[in-house]
Amino acid sequence: MFKETRTRDTWRQAGNLIFALTQIAAGYVFTIFAVGRSLNSSAAAYPTPVIPAGYAFSIWGIIFLFSLAYAIYQLLPSQRENSLLRRLGWFTASAFFFNTVWELVAQLVTFNWPTLFIIVLILVSALAAFFRLPAYRKLERREKWLVFTPVSLLAGWVSAATFVNLSSVLNQLNFNNFGFSLAGFSLLIIALACLFAAFILYKSGGNVLYGLTVIWALVAILVANLTRAYEPGAAILAGIFALVVLVELYLLNL
Repeated sequence: MFKETRTRDTWRQAGNLIFALTQIAAGYVFTIFAVGRSLNSSAAAYPTPVIPAGYAFSIWGIIFLFSLAYAIYQLLPSQRENSLLRRLGWFTASAFFFNTVWELVAQLVTFNWPTLFIIVLILVSALAAFFRLPAYRKLERREKWLVFTPVSLLAGWVSAATFVNLSSVLNQLNFNNFGFSLAGFSLLIIALACLFAAFILYKSGGNVLYGLTVIWALVAILVANLTRAYEPGAAILAGIFALVVLVELYLLNL
């Protein structure tokens, strides 16, 4: 039994490190091999008012950095039997793995149903880890930085990114055929995304990093719709919901 548990721990630790690295490398497949198209081009292929301003995606650099730090931390021999990391580890490894797959697919086939299905798997994995986090105040300082931070940021951003991906897929499929305009359906998606994020924030007891990450995405949607002249209604709605999430975050942390 001891040997079996130790083997599982080793695989869990290795999986997190490997996939934390591959999710960083996968984004450069087009740049290195000139196969498919860049992630930026894929995102721009089917634009909608839900897509945030380009600067918002820089948060992936922060997420990747903290995820790698987490992966190295949990790999330490002293952390092999850490009960917190055992609870989270398989879910974080799964999130990193599916993120790697998503990046590869998005570069090879552009946004479509496979990318939407995969990003939902990332979201499920990230939230499974997210809801296994203890309260922030109960963690040691290094766990706050190396465990709580990467999991919270990833869960927050993917919560928003899933709905962004959904809007692009539906635009690709020309959902006007279902009786919706691009502007009208975009407003609905923004509303659904915010309600979803507000629910997750409430269930988490007011995770500050999750809330701020969602606000980051909403403000970027507002900026995109003011600077790209897409849809003033989307800008207004994103701004309103950013304030709503901010107020909810404040109230939950009183």
